Amino acid sequence: MVFNNNISLGLILGSGVDLDDRLVSEKNVLLEDTTGVHKKTVYTCTLNGKNLLVFKGRKHFYEGWGYDDITANIKYAVIAGVRNLLITNAAGGLNPNFTEGDLMLITSHINFIDKLRKEPAASHYSRRLQRLFRKACSRSKVKLHEGTYGCYSGPTYETKAEIRLQKKLGLDAAGMSTVPEVYEAKNSGIAVVALSIITNLLKENTTEKTSHENVLQTAEIASLRLNKVLPAFISELN
Repeated sequence: MVFNNNISLGLILGSGVDLDDRLVSEKNVLLEDTTGVHKKTVYTCTLNGKNLLVFKGRKHFYEGWGYDDITANIKYAVIAGVRNLLITNAAGGLNPNFTEGDLMLITSHINFIDKLRKEPAASHYSRRLQRLFRKACSRSKVKLHEGTYGCYSGPTYETKAEIRLQKKLGLDAAGMSTVPEVYEAKNSGIAVVALSIITNLLKENTTEKTSHENVLQTAEIASLRLNKVLPAFISELN
């Protein structure tokens, strides 16, 4: 791959999350990968005069991929010289204050994937980038929640008993990605801020069945909020 110089931000877009083409210019597709459940595109673009390296799609353990495949986006980011990275995911909301389409800043996580080695760190998430993202949300008048994310290998949605347990553990959202990328980025010296897009609500007494199609539809709508915040966030980066 050939990258632009001076990448201000790396951006990983989770399931159904997208960057509005009307916000960017000089889009240059570097890679298209149609293998796996989630199609993957890597491209550079310019937003508010800043260069971005965008990863649309990722691979997951539940598809049968190994650690190197799961974290390939981070390895590309390292080669490109990315120092700041925004990781997004589609997640189920456990916090009763959440509604579908909300944004949640991940302030901590619990790793339930036994394939991942434990990575000791005071914090895997950059407080500087979190502060800038909060400021950008405030400027853009976009509501931002904060909370703890639970990461599973998947590909199952939670049972009622699992929902009860996750709430007792203090989880605010749950999903099947992000933490492996956070570990790899942290070990590579990249500053990380991570965001969950709440695509469905996890309730013990619900009779509604979650589907991947519904998740994608909600993520697409929630992307509108993220696209409002991104220009303000980018402008805060050096």
